[in-house]
Amino acid sequence: MEDKTYLSIAYLGMILGLAIWTWTTISRSRKLELRIIAMEESLNIKQAEADSIAAANDKPAE
Repeated sequence: MEDKTYLSIAYLGMILGLAIWTWTTISRSRKLELRIIAMEESLNIKQAEADSIAAANDKPAE
């Protein structure tokens, strides 16, 4: 095979690898988000309370 063929196959392999990695990362992120929501619901944490906790952590220390 010529060099361009090897290069084309390598690029296609790289794109396929990145696609699989992206799909895996997004899938894990969605599962984690669902687990966090389920945990908040089981602890009876309201959405407003969860946001206020996050907002309190974002404030700079004085």
